[in-house]
Amino acid sequence: MVTLKMWIWGAGYTAKQLMKHEIDIFKERFSDIDIDVSLIPWRDAWESIMNAANEQKGPDILQVGSTWNATLADLGVLKDITQEVSDVNLTGDIFVPATWSSCHFPDSDRISSLPWFADIRAIYYRQDILRELGMSADNLDNWKSFEQACENIKSYRESGKEIEVIGVSGQSDALLLHNIAPWIWSAGGDFLSADRKKATFNNQKSLNGIKFFMDLVSNGYITSSALKSDTEQIASGFFQKGDYAMCIPGPLSEHSLRDPSSVEYKPEITGNCTSSLFPTGPAGRFVFCGGSNLAITSFTEHPKEAWEFIRFLTSYESQSRYPKRLNMFPTLLESFDAIFIEEKPEWKGLKDSWRYGRAFPNVAVWGAIESLLIETFGRIFTRIQDGNYDFSLVKDDLDRLAGDVDDLLVR
Repeated sequence: MVTLKMWIWGAGYTAKQLMKHEIDIFKERFSDIDIDVSLIPWRDAWESIMNAANEQKGPDILQVGSTWNATLADLGVLKDITQEVSDVNLTGDIFVPATWSSCHFPDSDRISSLPWFADIRAIYYRQDILRELGMSADNLDNWKSFEQACENIKSYRESGKEIEVIGVSGQSDALLLHNIAPWIWSAGGDFLSADRKKATFNNQKSLNGIKFFMDLVSNGYITSSALKSDTEQIASGFFQKGDYAMCIPGPLSEHSLRDPSSVEYKPEITGNCTSSLFPTGPAGRFVFCGGSNLAITSFTEHPKEAWEFIRFLTSYESQSRYPKRLNMFPTLLESFDAIFIEEKPEWKGLKDSWRYGRAFPNVAVWGAIESLLIETFGRIFTRIQDGNYDFSLVKDDLDRLAGDVDDLLVR
């Protein structure tokens, strides 16, 4: 009997309980392999991985945040699984493209992980509010109409209650950059140059996207109270409390929050919540696509057994079951299509969302770059809340940061 150690991240026991179900099914076919799963809080994840890497001792299988993959592969924490992937004729075209792009060693075709589940963002809206204001999903289709829709909603009141326009988490959330990225990409900008040797988040196209998002804040469409909330608070405020006319929550938030058996379910609010793709900008339509991968550690003593379990978790069977129960999307395209086989109006903006998905740049220092960007945008939001918004100051902040990022990229 071989016992594999696996580390996954999260809070509570839902993920671990769901994983136990997958393990039980796996063991029906591989009775000589057992899986010992440890659930570690996200806040402790990086330190735990670094300690294991330094000691060359720890888990056999690791959940890897898609934005961490390049750094961990570069540090030698992840096993090169290029040969294993080739042996089973696995190709990237069966996965959501943006998730597959995060599975490689930096600037290499070598593969260090497989996509496990995806975090693909969408905009949710209250169709009853839009209908009452003479609007529909068409009014959210492009930047110009979206901005006008926000203005129309701003003065809306529901039974005397003021409804905020958009619920988007801000400086209190580590996912801050996930919410800004689609606007940068839709403007034709990006975070780094094509050769990934220079920061480009401060060039004119990127600044156009950032300004559009910042204007949503400065015009009061995204309020300070929202920016001071995290993603879970935003989702609860939208689906259950009716605080917002629109919001950008997690990928499948409505699966857990739209449960009619829940004591917090409100048909007049939750029953009117549906999804839309992000609006099209000057350069097209994009959504952020992240999530988690599965990797074998470079110091495992059981690489063959670890590979068998990873292959099971990325198979059609498991992919059609586990990610959805975790309120995430599968990364296997066949499974992605399967969960939307039942047509539901509220899923309109989700079914094809993967086609517009885009991931952060796959560079070894992305973790450090993302932290610097989050810190900088957090300060910008604070200035807006203090009444000191001036976009020329935003450009100055990003110009200074670009110099620091350029230094990181050449190390």
